[in-house]
Amino acid sequence: MILALETSSATASAAVVAKSGRALGESRPLTGALQARRLLDCVHEALTTAGVALDEVETVVCGLGPGAFTGLRIGVATARALAQASGLPVAGVPSLEALARGLAAGAAGASGDFIVPLIDGRRSEVFAAVYRRVSAQPGLELVAPLVVVAVAALPEFLERWPGAVVGGDGALLHADRLPPTVVCERAVAAPSALMVARAFLAGSPALTLGFAKTLPIYGREPDALPRSSSAVGAAAAPSAGEPRR
Repeated sequence: MILALETSSATASAAVVAKSGRALGESRPLTGALQARRLLDCVHEALTTAGVALDEVETVVCGLGPGAFTGLRIGVATARALAQASGLPVAGVPSLEALARGLAAGAAGASGDFIVPLIDGRRSEVFAAVYRRVSAQPGLELVAPLVVVAVAALPEFLERWPGAVVGGDGALLHADRLPPTVVCERAVAAPSALMVARAFLAGSPALTLGFAKTLPIYGREPDALPRSSSAVGAAAAPSAGEPRR
């Protein structure tokens, strides 16, 4: 069994998932400013619903982001702490890929090959990546890696992928910016813990394993930096239009 956590968006969730991908227990999504700080409540609810104890779990997996800086730190730290306390392996999956898998499943009947997950990045920006459906495992192929897209440039960015299925809170918040050449899957509003678990089970190429490698993907510098590091952060920031990792 897999215990999965996801905190990259304004919604925090946890899920217990069988190796077959079947959900055994899920938490009701927590929303609001303090959602990630109540993540252990989500974990308790998911375990209770599944009827299992933490020591029956085989792996703890978390969504790595990008997304809200504080939420990602809490989510990854919680996953690492739970794994360490229970002697379990810990792993991570990019939240954009998890969301892309949710979009692909939700729009199974769509004819487009491309999947473009969009996560709200605030600052009038969205985090985006582009995936293509493939028949072989793991089912999705990364075509364009993580990039920060200004909301004003979103139509131009999406027009490069005609027929693409888009979704996530970045798409719903800026629905008026979506060009008619894409299909918006409104039912998939954010990455979830269940999506993270299924990306892990599918053998995501971007999967990380172990404490040293399971780290947040922020996508850019945080809003607030220590005074001593602000100059370094500014110097290291990529130029406009360059992918930020």
